[in-house]
Amino acid sequence: MTGHGVAVVIGGYGAVGRVVATILARDPANEVVVAGRDLARAEALARTGPGGLTPRRFDLDDPRGLDGVLADAAVVVMCVEHRNEAVARACLDRGIAVVDISASADVLASIERLDATAKRTGTAAVLSVGLAPGLTNVLARRCTERLPSATSVDVTILLGTAGDHGPDSVRWTVAGLTAPPDRTRRPGRARVDLPGFGVRTAYPFPFSDQYTLTRTLGVPVTTRLCFDSGAVTAALFGLRGVGAFRLADRLGGARLLTGASSRLRLGGDRFVVHASATDRGGRQVWSAVTGRQEGHATGVVAAEIAIGLMGRRYPPGVHHIDQIVDAGEFLKTMQRHDLAVHEHPLPFPAEPSAGRLPVVPEGGEK
Repeated sequence: MTGHGVAVVIGGYGAVGRVVATILARDPANEVVVAGRDLARAEALARTGPGGLTPRRFDLDDPRGLDGVLADAAVVVMCVEHRNEAVARACLDRGIAVVDISASADVLASIERLDATAKRTGTAAVLSVGLAPGLTNVLARRCTERLPSATSVDVTILLGTAGDHGPDSVRWTVAGLTAPPDRTRRPGRARVDLPGFGVRTAYPFPFSDQYTLTRTLGVPVTTRLCFDSGAVTAALFGLRGVGAFRLADRLGGARLLTGASSRLRLGGDRFVVHASATDRGGRQVWSAVTGRQEGHATGVVAAEIAIGLMGRRYPPGVHHIDQIVDAGEFLKTMQRHDLAVHEHPLPFPAEPSAGRLPVVPEGGEK
């Protein structure tokens, strides 16, 4: 790979994939294959997008088509959560770089196990690429670099209820609400001061970041979620607290919950991704990214990583995004895509009480 070539975007006409494909195709030296089961949607994007977009029908359930779609690829961007490990293995065996936007911890773990294959073929795969995980990882890394004495990290995501959520994103959020509580982790809800929204109550949520970042940063990480509508946040987590979602899931209601969530439009399309680091002395720093449309932001992150892989900027192996990017420089890049970066001012106040702490735990979840 010389910095240009063929990029295959699987699910390239979806909410995230179309953003990735469009950004990559802006470079006239790139050919971007928009691959998926719905050829008509791929063709429609190719007609309306920039030059260099090539539609191609590809069914992940038909492995015979994989050789053809990978034939000339320099990088594959996986924008769906289906057969991810099989696709990553096929790519890495062939020396093709991989970007995977999956958010599920088990999917990420399955691809992590291909690290030896990636190193053997001199190829890189990058995981935790998107909003959460993704920007959350970069912000958490940024905070621990600004506060090397940090002993804990808190990550908070505020999602807009009227954002451009793709079906995989909605299903994943519903799965998080219906999942049984993790008895090994008992973080409480917290009051968090979020740029543009003020102080909000955020609730523990099983983002994969809390597991991968705890490992890659070497400090405990807690992840929390809230929505732009305070009423929606209170209602959803109130129902979760009494086990209503788990009961509905046992009764086969997960699909109904997913459908209802897809139609929920009680707020706006703005989001906040916020990370803070705290040390034993009570000192704290925070960094945040704000913007509109979560799918757009996820696509921007994935496209920038794909560009880096095509330019061979990253070492061979399977990496999470926070392990291979310069956090400060990557956040500057995000500003070129209509995303705003906010940070706690330095230097620190002389006494911890002199500063306003944006994350205040409230104890156990209710």
